[in-house]
Amino acid sequence: MYRIINSHLGEWVKDKERRPLIIRGARQVGKTFAVRKCGEHYFQNIFQNIVEVNFESRPEAKSIFERDLDPKRIILELSLMFGKRITPENTLLFFDEIQEAEGAI
Repeated sequence: MYRIINSHLGEWVKDKERRPLIIRGARQVGKTFAVRKCGEHYFQNIFQNIVEVNFESRPEAKSIFERDLDPKRIILELSLMFGKRITPENTLLFFDEIQEAEGAI
């Protein structure tokens, strides 16, 4: 099923000056589903890795953001936790259920 969010995600991924994207909406409307589906279609051509950090199912990820907010340290710890190399140019870093991790917001 086509949804408007798909075209917005497609435009975002093509933007050369891509900035972090926040997807907001009511619970259970398909935000995560849309990102995952776009990951299968749009994002594979752009990113070598997709790392999904779900703060609800992996509450231990919250602790990474409870110290300082040094991006290099955060990326290193997330890489170790999820067993994937995270590089700014080649990795889509998807924070799901981020409201569970106040420090990450």
